[in-house]
Amino acid sequence: MTQTAQSSPTQITPRNRFGKQWLWAILGAVILLILLVVSAPNQQEGSTYSRSNKGYRSWYDYMVEQGHSIDRWQKPYSELQGQNQTLIRITPSLEEAREQAPSWDGFASWVEQGNTVILLTWDGPVTAAPFNSDLTSEAGPVRIETTRRKTLASQHQSNLQDDYGSVVWSQSFGKGQMIFATYPWIGANIYADQPGNYLFLEQLVSETGTIWMDEWLHGYRDKQNQTAEDLRNPENLWLFFAQTPVAAVAAQLFLLILFWIWGHNHRFGLPLRLPQAAKDNSQQYIQVLAGTLNHANQRELVLTQLSQYLRQSLAQRLGFTSCLDSQLPPDIALATQWSAVTGRNGQELLELLQQSGQQSLTDQTLLAWVSKADTILQDIP
Repeated sequence: MTQTAQSSPTQITPRNRFGKQWLWAILGAVILLILLVVSAPNQQEGSTYSRSNKGYRSWYDYMVEQGHSIDRWQKPYSELQGQNQTLIRITPSLEEAREQAPSWDGFASWVEQGNTVILLTWDGPVTAAPFNSDLTSEAGPVRIETTRRKTLASQHQSNLQDDYGSVVWSQSFGKGQMIFATYPWIGANIYADQPGNYLFLEQLVSETGTIWMDEWLHGYRDKQNQTAEDLRNPENLWLFFAQTPVAAVAAQLFLLILFWIWGHNHRFGLPLRLPQAAKDNSQQYIQVLAGTLNHANQRELVLTQLSQYLRQSLAQRLGFTSCLDSQLPPDIALATQWSAVTGRNGQELLELLQQSGQQSLTDQTLLAWVSKADTILQDIP
């Protein structure tokens, strides 16, 4: 009858909550980084150097192709001089435009001399107007995407409007004027396929004189005006990061943190499965049988079986038999031959073989018998 092997006890592995905590930490860091990137102010919006949707590079190139005298203003506003010039400032926030131009009050005197300032920004309350509108103008339809409109006072003149109010309007100052808008992206790159937008913005500027696109507002400086003080104290924090090695250090630090997190989760390498031990049915049968006999206190039966195994092993090693199932010689013959081979007293072997008939065996007595039997077998060359 075949003995069924007992299954090994199941090991319960605790759930790795520590790894899940790191997963949530990484996810939170990624979300925070995305929010920082999205909420960070974009200095390139409205810049003629930018080819993004909200840049003005396409309109700038268009004006150059039309033969206009247009250039980028990258100097302090105090250096504005002359007449019949136009300064175009594009910024999403009117308040931000004022904060970034400490010499804002100086524009009034420059405009009164016969110049124009065009300020394209979000200026005006939200109305019930549709968000997407194609407004009628002499240059053709002008597309805007805002519901903001301005209700004009008597000193203002509307340049672009609909039934909900004005989108572009102007106000005279001496010999010049200032032009305002409720939508800063009238001539942005996104409207390159809308000829009415570009032509309308072109018609707002003076036909004579230089057209200046304000890049000082976007952080650009002429080399002769970029002093050491400007490098140490840029106008905003993002420009400071862009002009110093802090950005590179921060990027490297972020990568090191990611590598540290990854290495911490796998600091000993990939998890390895423990090899499953090969099943030995014979050994398991012996262990089960030994456990049963021990539980039943059958030491005499165990000693009898071990004595019989010792006789068979001696008979084979001493040359009496060739296999375990052959007829065994008497104990005296085994003792005599063993004594002749090892030079030891044969009485020692006889006492060991005849000990199986004794009573009141203990675990210590049985272990001592096994030790002596093993010594006797090892003495045979």
